[in-house]
Amino acid sequence: MQISIDQSEGLERIVNIDLAADAIQSKVDAKLVELGKEVRLKGFRQGKVPKNILTQRFGQHARQEVLGEMMQNSIEQALKENDLNIVAAPEVTEADDKEDGGFAFKAKVELMPEVPTIDYSALKVEKMVAEISDKDIDGMITNLQKQKQDWKESKGKIANGDLVTIEYKTTGEVTYPEDGAEKMGVLLGESNIPADLKKAIVGLKAKESAEVDVDFPEDFNVAALAGKKATVSFDVADVRKAKLPKVDEEFIKSFGVESGDVEDFKGDIRKNLERELSQSISVDFKNNALKALRGACEGTLLPESMVSRESQFMAEQEVQKAKQMGVQDAPMPPADSFKEQASDRILNTLILQNIAKEQDIKTDFAKVREQINEMAQTFEKPEEVVQMYYKTPELMSSIEQNVMESQVMEWIESQVSIVENKKSFDDIMKPKA
Repeated sequence: MQISIDQSEGLERIVNIDLAADAIQSKVDAKLVELGKEVRLKGFRQGKVPKNILTQRFGQHARQEVLGEMMQNSIEQALKENDLNIVAAPEVTEADDKEDGGFAFKAKVELMPEVPTIDYSALKVEKMVAEISDKDIDGMITNLQKQKQDWKESKGKIANGDLVTIEYKTTGEVTYPEDGAEKMGVLLGESNIPADLKKAIVGLKAKESAEVDVDFPEDFNVAALAGKKATVSFDVADVRKAKLPKVDEEFIKSFGVESGDVEDFKGDIRKNLERELSQSISVDFKNNALKALRGACEGTLLPESMVSRESQFMAEQEVQKAKQMGVQDAPMPPADSFKEQASDRILNTLILQNIAKEQDIKTDFAKVREQINEMAQTFEKPEEVVQMYYKTPELMSSIEQNVMESQVMEWIESQVSIVENKKSFDDIMKPKA
């Protein structure tokens, strides 16, 4: 057997293998001997079929079977001897039966890339720093009150925070609706309505009317008005003001704090906010660190097959997201549009795997148990959730992967130069525009 390796483009290699005729025939003969012990042919006793008959009837099949085995074994030998770590199964691109009975073929393989040596101490990575204040806790209590607030009909002037229903019609650049009037519910201060319309509503009372010129934004939720200018004529159909519940024992117990004590309630809220804050800071640091690490690995070649598969997977994910949003026939976006994101994902994984291997970082199963228990506490019956995770290999694998990744990120944080960025809780937690 002769083996040679040719370099193609990028990480692609061509494995050339020549199998000698005598080696092939030797294995074919052995295969026919084994077959002769089992085969039954009319006119011959079992095990007594002449070799020439076996060759005539089964020789070609035996050769194909032998070639399949020899090709697989020879490729494995070629990869091992040349220390080639490949991405996926080899692809046979050429095959040739030689006149002397030998066989030659070519197999295309794609190599796993090598992550370059990184000087972690030279990397500067931003990390947000924040503390939970009493004001943040009070703000969360107010939000919880709003979840249970009552809406009382009001005859007073409309103010920010009121729930208002208007009946409107537009004229000018666009007439909407064509007949009658359209109803719109507005929670002033939270609903995304044009500023001019909000200004016209504030200060009115139920059953009063107004007219205002409005520039509707491109993302307005009424398609006919989005991006248009129009005169809006409206009547205030209904005004309701919020009545927040008192923060008393009953209110506190409704959120699972059995003591009903306000200090216990605040302590529980603080723990939850600290957990959410920690998660947000960790995610932000991870993104910043991976961006810096990718920069240190700039120019690293990635296997085209891996990028292609990941790009296709991301395109399919977009369709699934659309279905979850109620869009059943969303078109599949072109996979190439995800190529850059896919490349980043793959390089991230390669870098983290390389660090785990070089630093011999093993999954800490105490942290796995801790993460499962912490996650379970957010459910009504934590014990059942814990058991579900331990009995489901896919869920356990996901947690183990998360823990391993967090361990690698902890190691990275201990090696790079941290640039602290002080923020308030609200700055970190509020949705990004």
